[in-house]
Amino acid sequence: SPSRQCRSAEAMGLAQELLAQLPHLHTHFLESHDGQMQGDSSVHQAGDLSDSDLQRGLEDLKKLEGGTVRVDLLNNNNSQYYGDFALGNPPQRFTAVFDTGSGITWVPGSQCKSDTCSEHHRFSVDGSKSFEELEPRADGTIHYGTGQVEYADGRDTLTFCDSHSDPGCHGVQAKRLKVQSQPFGMSTNQTDYPFRILPFDGILGLAPSASGGSVMHALKNSHALDRNVFGVYLSEDTHRSGSISFGGIERAHIAPKSPLTWHKIQNDQEWSLAMKDILVDGKPLHICDDRPDGVCPAVVDTGSSLITGPSGEVEKLLSKVRLKDDCSNLAKLPNVSIRIADKDGVLTDYPLTPEEYTLKSLDEVPQTGNSEYLKEFPVLGGSGDTVPEVRPRCDPGLGVMDVPGRKWVIGDTFLRRYYSIYDDDRGLVGFAKSIHPDEATASLPGRDDANMSPDLKKEAQAMLFPWALPPCWRRSKQAQGASRQHFF
Repeated sequence: SPSRQCRSAEAMGLAQELLAQLPHLHTHFLESHDGQMQGDSSVHQAGDLSDSDLQRGLEDLKKLEGGTVRVDLLNNNNSQYYGDFALGNPPQRFTAVFDTGSGITWVPGSQCKSDTCSEHHRFSVDGSKSFEELEPRADGTIHYGTGQVEYADGRDTLTFCDSHSDPGCHGVQAKRLKVQSQPFGMSTNQTDYPFRILPFDGILGLAPSASGGSVMHALKNSHALDRNVFGVYLSEDTHRSGSISFGGIERAHIAPKSPLTWHKIQNDQEWSLAMKDILVDGKPLHICDDRPDGVCPAVVDTGSSLITGPSGEVEKLLSKVRLKDDCSNLAKLPNVSIRIADKDGVLTDYPLTPEEYTLKSLDEVPQTGNSEYLKEFPVLGGSGDTVPEVRPRCDPGLGVMDVPGRKWVIGDTFLRRYYSIYDDDRGLVGFAKSIHPDEATASLPGRDDANMSPDLKKEAQAMLFPWALPPCWRRSKQAQGASRQHFF
């Protein structure tokens, strides 16, 4: 109708104005410190950074904007993020966790006959004209926290297709990134737990290029990218995708006017940074004081669900954040900040609120629901149906894990809040605050938002963020328990 058309035009205008305002939102979130490496430094809020510091960060982001290929990362219960890629010629499609904490890529192989493998995509050597056997062979076993994978190795072409312009590799071929002669493993045996219940096929290793098996090693050697850089956004809503951009970044996922801070990697084969301490409500815990130079090595790892530390250190943190599993004390918990030395030795604190370092879900209350059944099939809407009760459940996004070198792991708990940039050319990792769809709102100058029709406001927001639907979901305790495990 004409009135509907007029309303849609008005909503479109509002949507365009909202979009135009997004780069000008002002966010205070980061605390930076002076260059002193010991003692309590004076703290400066991000809003107090000099105009020149902010401008340099904005210029860096502008230079890095626009990648060669963007791949959506599906969110598995805020525990793993995985995306599509292809191996071989003709391409065989797979999904994998895009893992900055690993230098190895593997997928199930056709030689693996177990149910765990057959229920996922398997790579066929005979089905690829470009497959190369490695000489000498270097078959092996990968041990994870809760399982292991035995594999045979080889090489083949790995292809990334842009999730927006070339979804499923059925669109614009120009928006494809090919990695020639990528070494990878084909599993010959996998433990049932946890791999059988996981929705993805394998792991795609994105350690720095000095790690010979990493995808970044092959990318850099082949000069496939103008800049050997990638940026990672991890969604906080399990119904929304994250994203990885090869060759650049996506500024749309970075909070406007957010400072960008660069950190030098401490090991050329890992995205490992110089963590100096953990703070609870601004108070240092002195966790790294007994380490050489007062530094705890901390690996930035998109393949790890949690922030973890070694036993003997992380307990100092866990004792301060005693979370009840019914979420009843969530509002009373303190903020937690990770303190990291930047590329110039200046200390920077990255704060997380209790909401941000907590994994929330809903559990069904046992024996509170029932359904009518015809043999083994439920009768939907039956007269005897009772809706089960649900209750909130909270689990800490922090944990204990002992790894060689007594390293800390900065996993998805942190990386949901901070957009991460991996610059292989310069050996740097950058962090800026992420912006999620629910946070992307602004008042427009000259418009009375208080008296604006709620329906019109919702329609405009839907045009901007059509995926931003209210989550209405329920997860079983069994599925939650399986996905909560940290095993990468």
